[in-house]
Amino acid sequence: MKTNMRKGIAVASLAAAVVVGGASAAIARDGNGSIWVGNTYAHISGSIYWWPSGSNHGGMEVSGYLYDDEPDSNSVKVQGKVSGYSYTTLWTNSNGNGTRVWGDKVVYDPAALYVTTGSVQTCRYNSWGTDQCTSEYMTR
Repeated sequence: MKTNMRKGIAVASLAAAVVVGGASAAIARDGNGSIWVGNTYAHISGSIYWWPSGSNHGGMEVSGYLYDDEPDSNSVKVQGKVSGYSYTTLWTNSNGNGTRVWGDKVVYDPAALYVTTGSVQTCRYNSWGTDQCTSEYMTR
């Protein structure tokens, strides 16, 4: 009885871990609509639009304002990517704390009819040569 109970608890714990783990690794934004991705030093307030197959390579369009939220001398940027590719800079804001810059770019896979997942991140450049970034995953 104790062995069966332990197995039941282990299976229940594993199932809970899979559900919790799946939720933490799950896509954060589903479909077209508004987005907010950020942290204490930068954020983007805008929208995502998934282009249909045959239009703009079926890519993920990111548009909105990039805000510099930190009173430092570092610039901030928005980056985007689709599955199978690295991040690319979409636009930057070098105007200083409290400013915003509008941007609108499409990220796509040139070899595909359309993409199904992507990611958007806001980053702060720093003097050490490594960016500090916050990401959010997107799905069609």
